[in-house]
Amino acid sequence: MCGIVGAIGLNNPLEYVQKGLKMLDYRGYDSAGIGFFSNGIDIIKDVGSVEHLMSITPQNIQTNLIIGHTRWATHGSPDIRNTHPHISFNKRICLVHNGVIDNYKEIKDFLFEKGYRFYGETDSEAVANLLEYYYLEKKDVKSAIKETMSLIIGSYAIVFFTNNDPNTLYLFKNSSPLVIGVGDGFNLVASDASPLVKYTNDFIELDDFSFAVINEKEAKVFDREGNPIQAKIINKDIELISHDLKGYPHYMLKEIEEISPVINRIVNNYYINNKYQFDPQLIKDLNESDHIIFIACGTSYHVSLVGGRYFENYGKSASRFIASEWAFHPTFPGQKPFVILISQSGETADLIHCLNIIKQQNLNNLIITNTGGSTLDRNSHYSLLLHAGIEVSVASTKAYVAQTTLLALLAASLKDDYSVIDDLKHCIEVVEDIQNNYKPIIQKTAGELKDHQNIFYLGRSYDYFLSLEASLKLKEISYIHSEAIPGGELKHGPIALIEDGLPVIVFITDPTTAASMRGNIEEVKSRGAKVYVISTRSLSQQGDTIIVNDYAPYLSSVAISTVAFYLAYYVALAKGLNVDKPRNLAKSVTVE
Repeated sequence: MCGIVGAIGLNNPLEYVQKGLKMLDYRGYDSAGIGFFSNGIDIIKDVGSVEHLMSITPQNIQTNLIIGHTRWATHGSPDIRNTHPHISFNKRICLVHNGVIDNYKEIKDFLFEKGYRFYGETDSEAVANLLEYYYLEKKDVKSAIKETMSLIIGSYAIVFFTNNDPNTLYLFKNSSPLVIGVGDGFNLVASDASPLVKYTNDFIELDDFSFAVINEKEAKVFDREGNPIQAKIINKDIELISHDLKGYPHYMLKEIEEISPVINRIVNNYYINNKYQFDPQLIKDLNESDHIIFIACGTSYHVSLVGGRYFENYGKSASRFIASEWAFHPTFPGQKPFVILISQSGETADLIHCLNIIKQQNLNNLIITNTGGSTLDRNSHYSLLLHAGIEVSVASTKAYVAQTTLLALLAASLKDDYSVIDDLKHCIEVVEDIQNNYKPIIQKTAGELKDHQNIFYLGRSYDYFLSLEASLKLKEISYIHSEAIPGGELKHGPIALIEDGLPVIVFITDPTTAASMRGNIEEVKSRGAKVYVISTRSLSQQGDTIIVNDYAPYLSSVAISTVAFYLAYYVALAKGLNVDKPRNLAKSVTVE
């Protein structure tokens, strides 16, 4: 949610900001703005797109320093008053902020008593004014940062500059990502590395409760007390964070069609020379634990349902929790639990909250994430990366498959079971066959579904887990109300909603549940439903809509999630919707 870019010392900083904000718009936003130094502080901001912002921005701005922001509204409506950047009351500070300040009302009350007034409703403006208050009191920016960090509570990535220094950017963070791009004669800053890679592949990722002072020659990093920290410069894999559409009309379609190489890449990273490549101590800790606790949100939570079953198949008991619920009512089943957190971005605020609780309990924990250097990656006991490449479309596709694939390998490694390798390689063939041969029938089906207001998905066992993700994808990008229901639960209530013409999409890929699912089909058909069956060849019957090649049934979420993703994509496309940036959603959910 929200995006930050900033530059100092760059020859054409406005071009960087414009392109950088566009690269970050996958995070979700409703307004945009820039702040720069030109004989003092100047800002240009407006509600709407980055393109609109640039259409009202002079292209001949002369400045050595610039910051930019895309805002996804949290505190205050999406209007010009609440759009970033914010200028402090006495016009000493220009600031952009990602995150949520929990105690902003107390800060506003404190500042109101000091004579400060507020232009908008945001928590971010409160931070700008607090920085200014201490800047005027202490006569020193670093001291103002330290005082501000000691008072504010919440998540924040903050970049600002002052009214009398055209050569310095200041930044500080907690629980919200912020990256410095180190260049030759310039330095850059952004919410993630993607806007920076055309300029440098050397990065400094700030730790929580640290701050940095950067100019065109250097980047100095300090802890919360102001003590210098030796910043570690890391090198990013530019290929894996590329935003190039490579000829595709949408990122979602491109990312669906990257699924088979992603599966292959994960296998090749974690299985080398006929051996799993997981940390032996991680495997030992997992084997010695008596319960596995999965914690995740959204798509990753659906992955945890599958992953929990994988571990149960190898004799481990497992629980699955939604992070935003567990964070406020944490439970620790077992005497020696091991916690697995799953997050595509590695910056999910609910999971960061959970990890803090887990660490207080001194429990072994693992993060599975697509983002090396992220907050969860840096602070977890163990970390496994997906190597899936950046996922730009808000609706997750290849990351879902990557997470499921990695958990299949990890669970199998507990018992040195290598049969999963061949099963996954066969899945790659199934996925590629779907990509090459099934899009016309999926498009036809999408055309039949696009005008409906309600759609049901049915499945059992692994097919039910897949149904949950298929339903989520459809509602995310097509705005059609959709539910996923276990086949056996129909008669316990949901069947009351079946009516003439209601589309019901059914997955039948598991021989142990196929007969029962066929019975469920007859139940909904008899009440007027229009049924679309997605089955495997050995379980198919005449009239099934989509029949795919057989595979190991436990890998449904790997092998045929592609069908579900294509279906959601083509329904949204048929409705003329913005496939990659659905309304009200953000890619990286960095607020609770």
